[in-house]
Formats: sequence, structure tokens, C-alpha cells
Amino acid sequence: MKAIKQIFRFGSFMMAIIILMMSLFTLDLSAQTDSVEWHPFEKAIQIAEKNQQFLLVDVWAPWCGWCKKMQKEVYPNLPINLSNQFIWTRLNRDDHESNIQFNSQTFTPFRVAQKLNVQSVPALVVLSPQGEYLFHISGFIETQKL
Repeated sequence: MKAIKQIFRFGSFMMAIIILMMSLFTLDLSAQTDSVEWHPFEKAIQIAEKNQQFLLVDVWAPWCGWCKKMQKEVYPNLPINLSNQFIWTRLNRDDHESNIQFNSQTFTPFRVAQKLNVQSVPALVVLSPQGEYLFHISGFIETQKL
């Protein structure tokens, strides 16, 4: 059973890489969206599972200048093909007060960020449609490189 889970996780990881690569190779900067459609974290997981889409989680902090720069300059300028291929959500890694459901357990957003291996912000985390961690990218990413 453990081997099957590892194969599934690897397959999900590869599918996410393929989707990201296809998005990059078909990048059309003239076809841009006004903004990403953001969903609350728990709702995003439900939508992703229902639609069998991967999730992109923007992990940010209120004090983070690079996070604010991504919010103002990167996300509003993403090509439609990239913004529509994922379910987008945000997670404030400094929030120690709120509670959210993740993998059938209740955590603070700070604790979820830890579970997603995020140690610095900004970070983009890719989750499978079932909400399993696949990989993350830390640091500021320009629109053309995303």
C-alpha cells in the first residue's frame, strides 16, 4: 500500500510539472487576466478535488514586501492559461489565531505553512487535487518566470 501511495504521489508530482511546463511553453503575454480568482483555503481544496485541478497556494506574511509586490505586480498579470489551470488560494503564515481544516485536521494557517514545508515567504506551494503536498518554490517570482 505504501508503494502505491508513493507511485501516486510521484504521478501527481509529474502531472503538476507537466501542467506548469505546458503553461510556460504556451505563454501568451497578450492574453492576460485582470486577476487570479482567489478562494478561501478550505474552499479551494474542495473545488480542486471536485474539478480534479491542482492547487497553487500563495504563502505570504503581512510584513513581507516581496509578498506585496507579487500581489500587486505578478498575480494581476498572469496569462489566462496559467491562472485558469489551477485553483488559487492564499495562506497567511503569520496567522496564529484562525483555524482551518487541512487533511481532516484543524490547524492554524501558520501550522499549515509548516506542514507544507514553507520556511520563508513568499512561497508558492503546489498541491495535488487531493490536497497532497507536491513541491514549493520560495522567493519572489516574476510573471514571465512563473
